[in-house]
Amino acid sequence: MGKLGGKLVWMLAGTAASKMARKYTRNALHNERGAPRLPRRARRESGLGMMLGWAIATGAIMALADVLSEQGKESVHAK
Repeated sequence: MGKLGGKLVWMLAGTAASKMARKYTRNALHNERGAPRLPRRARRESGLGMMLGWAIATGAIMALADVLSEQGKESVHAK
């Protein structure tokens, strides 16, 4: 039960951190009426190029996480 309890604690901590990060990010990017704080020009220019950039960045982060995960598995088996 110790391992499961530890995993549950980490899950709850991660969920709380994620919720707080989303709340603070949302508050930083919007004014009190809910309108975006970005200037109109910046909002207009975020299109296909920006989405492609985010997709590439996300893919790179996921690939890095996969490599680090595999290295972690190998180091556990080496012990």
